[in-house]
Amino acid sequence: MAVVSADRIYSLEEQKDMLYNLEHYHEMPTKYMYFGIGSKRWINITRSRLEANASKDIHILERVLLTQKVSSIFDSLSAYGYKNYNIIDFGCGDGSPTYPIFQYLKTNRPNAKLRYNPIDISTDLLAAASKNIKEGFGVFGERNKWDLDIGNFAHITKKLSKPKMGDLYLFLGATLCNMPDMQQDLVHFRESMEQDDYFLLGAELLKERDVATIISSYYNVREIFDIMMTAFEYLGARRSYFAYRTTFNKEKAQIEGYMIPDKDIRIKLAGKDYTFEKDAPVMCFRSVRFTTERLAGLFERAGFRIEMFTTSRENKYALVLAQPAI
Repeated sequence: MAVVSADRIYSLEEQKDMLYNLEHYHEMPTKYMYFGIGSKRWINITRSRLEANASKDIHILERVLLTQKVSSIFDSLSAYGYKNYNIIDFGCGDGSPTYPIFQYLKTNRPNAKLRYNPIDISTDLLAAASKNIKEGFGVFGERNKWDLDIGNFAHITKKLSKPKMGDLYLFLGATLCNMPDMQQDLVHFRESMEQDDYFLLGAELLKERDVATIISSYYNVREIFDIMMTAFEYLGARRSYFAYRTTFNKEKAQIEGYMIPDKDIRIKLAGKDYTFEKDAPVMCFRSVRFTTERLAGLFERAGFRIEMFTTSRENKYALVLAQPAI
């Protein structure tokens, strides 16, 4: 990758957030991997896995499960008399996780008016999602850059909501599994919704016997290393200075990915000097695995009422449809 100044990729506030997380938690937040070239790397990963049709990959499991259940989802919205739909896609990626939804609507509800509103921290992914849904299905709406870690986003959802259109919030691609405070993020969703809105989430489930296989799917995989290096490269660090390691944190039931410097690496971030110290691991991603009980409890504690909870055939992936509890 050609050297590009971090100042051209990350705002000063984003750099300050990076610095805070590095200094206090020794962590590079995963969200900053999806800026610039990182967005292209992520899109390539998701597309290659879909095209490979790897039956156990989460992208395939989610797409199959969503295709099977999409009619039930919109039957629930129809119970409120909605015939037109406003899709609000958080952590949108390139928009491809929503394809089963728009394929169903175009085929089975051709007279419905549709809007697609992607929300993401990466302007590159926002552009990709808008382009893909508009070109593939002729659907478009308003896109918004937003960091879900900041807090309540009711000002965005209120602006996006349209009269007489059913609002369906999407949080697909197991994105919740990567969030540092999942409970609070779900609370932010609930606080930003109206009583008759619906929220659809995808999440990975845990089977202890699969841990070794899960670890191997992350370990020593060049495409994972590439995307994890994105933010470090923009900060001026060379990839030859790092190795990476993945582990399973049994206590937290999560996969953890670390970049490990082989020497002290000094960088400039938010106008300050920072040093990645030799052999000191920097966490770059977490991916939580749920049991069905833990996932249901997370929703209930966040103030949601679960309308549908369905899992893939081997209980490796779940879709949860919920509404704010009264």
